[in-house]
Amino acid sequence: MYLDQSLREYLNDLSSSQPTPGGGSAAALSGAMGAALASMVTRLTIGKSGYADVQDEIEDILQKTEELRERFQQLIQEDSDAYERLAMSFRLPKGNAEENEARSRVIQVRLHEAALVPLEVAERAAELMRFCVRLAQIGNKNVRSDIAAGAALVVSAAQGAAWMVRVNLRSLRNQQLVEQLQGRLETALLQVETGHADVVRLVGGTL
Repeated sequence: MYLDQSLREYLNDLSSSQPTPGGGSAAALSGAMGAALASMVTRLTIGKSGYADVQDEIEDILQKTEELRERFQQLIQEDSDAYERLAMSFRLPKGNAEENEARSRVIQVRLHEAALVPLEVAERAAELMRFCVRLAQIGNKNVRSDIAAGAALVVSAAQGAAWMVRVNLRSLRNQQLVEQLQGRLETALLQVETGHADVVRLVGGTL
């Protein structure tokens, strides 16, 4: 489990020639770091003078960003697990027509599963970006640069995950499913892009 490793060990694995962890796992890590920075900003706002009128909302945001951080942390591992299941499906026997058909069915299932994990990373990133925007509006002004950094990591998570979704969709044969997943991905990316622009506008004007 990657969460049981040190950061150095994870990065060593990421830089190695082994197929996992890869881009999807790294994208989830970016999301987890973005969520962690958002949580930090909330904690540096709670109890501070001048922010009493937003305390309840900030506490609600903290709960949500911590839930998102936990989910991103799980997705770091889940992406690699999904890839490994897909890789195993390509090693299934294909000696006759029956085996070929069974192998093909399993591969299609595993491709779908492998696309769903980074798609969730992108969709969770879109959810997190909404909280980044709100924190840029009402959070502690002394750490606005940190929420901007967090939002940048959220963009990285979404865009990195998007490439992993696309590479798996390319081989899916169910065109209706492909279009459905592509639609979800594009919606998430647009939300992330729009939210990030808002954060840049809100924070950039104060620095």
